[in-house]
Amino acid sequence: MIFEQADKDHPVIAWWSGGVTSAVTCWLCIQWFGLENVRVVFIDTHNEDDDTYRFMRECERWYGCTVERISNADYA
Repeated sequence: MIFEQADKDHPVIAWWSGGVTSAVTCWLCIQWFGLENVRVVFIDTHNEDDDTYRFMRECERWYGCTVERISNADYA
């Protein structure tokens, strides 16, 4: 079963995209798999509305972890 397969060496990647649906999905992943087994990741285009970053900070407080930002400097 998938719940038994997640661990620190094989984390669940939860994609945070800036909206309420992905925010809740990331929270559910943390609840199901445990904070230590989930990486919450945001693909930062550096072209987001300021409110997206505000919402991310709120979600980080809710989750109890930092949302990991990834991007490509060639497209920033």
